[in-house]
Amino acid sequence: MTDKIRIRVSTDGKSPQWELMVNGHKVCDLTYTELLEHCLQATSSLRWITEQKR
Repeated sequence: MTDKIRIRVSTDGKSPQWELMVNGHKVCDLTYTELLEHCLQATSSLRWITEQKR
């Protein structure tokens, strides 16, 4: 899998807006809760990397 997944943050001067980007193309807008869920899933998956290196 060579897709690059990113979260782009922009602001209108008052509040941030988050967008899910795949290979430079906007897929959808994210709410704060959805953003937090993605971050927690990514952080949780890092434990498998450290367990495989043991």
